[in-house]
Amino acid sequence: MCRIRRWKTPFLKQCLVISSVTFNMISYGFAFGFNASLITSLRKTNEIPLNRDSESWLASVLGLFIFIGSIITCIIMKYIGRRFSFLLSSIIIICSWILFTLSSSFLELLIAKILQGITVGLGSLGSNLIGEYSSPKYRASFIATIPTGLLFGELLIHCLGLICEWRDVALVIAFLCLPGLIASVFSPESPSFLVTKGRYDECRKVFRWLRGTDEDTELEAMIQTDKIIKETTKNYHKQSLIKLFKAKLLYVLIVFRKREFRIPMIIMMHLNLINQFCGTFVNDMYTVDIHTAMYGTDAYMFQTAASLDVQRLVSTMLMIYVSSKVRRRPLLLALVGLNVLAYLLIAGYIYGRRNKILPFDHMAIGIILHHFHFFSIGTGSFPLVFIISGEIYPLTDKGYCVLFCSILYSIYMFTNIKTAPYLFSLIGIEGAFCVYAILLFYCLAVTLYLLPETKDKTLQEIENEFRGYAINHETVKLNA
Repeated sequence: MCRIRRWKTPFLKQCLVISSVTFNMISYGFAFGFNASLITSLRKTNEIPLNRDSESWLASVLGLFIFIGSIITCIIMKYIGRRFSFLLSSIIIICSWILFTLSSSFLELLIAKILQGITVGLGSLGSNLIGEYSSPKYRASFIATIPTGLLFGELLIHCLGLICEWRDVALVIAFLCLPGLIASVFSPESPSFLVTKGRYDECRKVFRWLRGTDEDTELEAMIQTDKIIKETTKNYHKQSLIKLFKAKLLYVLIVFRKREFRIPMIIMMHLNLINQFCGTFVNDMYTVDIHTAMYGTDAYMFQTAASLDVQRLVSTMLMIYVSSKVRRRPLLLALVGLNVLAYLLIAGYIYGRRNKILPFDHMAIGIILHHFHFFSIGTGSFPLVFIISGEIYPLTDKGYCVLFCSILYSIYMFTNIKTAPYLFSLIGIEGAFCVYAILLFYCLAVTLYLLPETKDKTLQEIENEFRGYAINHETVKLNA
């Protein structure tokens, strides 16, 4: 009996609950990585005829529809709860894979991809949910499981694509998405949502079940802050429906005046650009073009792509450990800086190969540079964005934050995937990589200027730092 109790530690309970997010992220990785299997199979069999335009739409429509899921998520997380969003996401993505197995036309394939885009949008609060469930000392490591799950899903579906026909891949993946649904069913509601609904006793119960009693200071500070905010806005809720609507509209228009909302949003605008243009999506969607430019052939494309998937996954798993030991700002500077350097080195190498000005050339040089690039993505540009986003959103306006950032993320993804072929044809892959390097350098500079250190701080402490003060009765009176 004592042995069983020792296993029921707060850390293991947090692992159990956070597995619902991680399993769903693996499902989203399946969705991102399915294009390679789908398009390659259809090109060979011509079972469902596709041209260049239809292929590009299948590649990019997922990003375009993420914002629809984000809007639904914003409503759900504010009025129904965080947990329900992942339940709905799990159900829809399983339905999308079943639709893939039954598809016989381009339209049906497109609808399935649209459902997956909505699903990814519904799961866009994953890092925030982990931030609400987990202790500050574990938070970064738990959030780092999000990109790890995404990359693991991509690696697994690429491996399945080598041995299975695309319909069989979709059927297998439908079953592999079931653990995410089961874990979501058995997860409790987020304590942060419960506190915003005034369910303080239930919040204390869930919080202490997850964290034990050692972090009651954070719990009581969160409850006290919510009570003060509700007390100052109680007259607002007594207004008529028309006045409430006008007040809501006015709130949306002036929300950027709040430092604790404005600064995190500016940071996330730039971090999402880093995440999108670090190279991971362009490499996944335009593998043949990039491999041909770097190696002069696509003969070893699948072998190299598999090794890069493993490299990226191992790097991201390494980041889970490193993020628990090293502060966020130095990590961001070092690893995104490496991403910029990798872009410039690869651009220089491709330019030298094409113009035959290299004193020595061998395929091994391209492989080393490619793996160096994926190391910088896997350890920095990809996972750090998820870690920081799970720490800096203010509790009161978290729904608006998730909506705003998810819409931006959707626009960035669609723009990135759609414009890449035009950039490649206009200025070459080496020129496009230089543009991406400049963009990453600019985003890194802005982020480092605005972002405070967040490691080992509670969410309330981080919010107070952005606000410039802690909310209490004295500050409320002063601001009134």
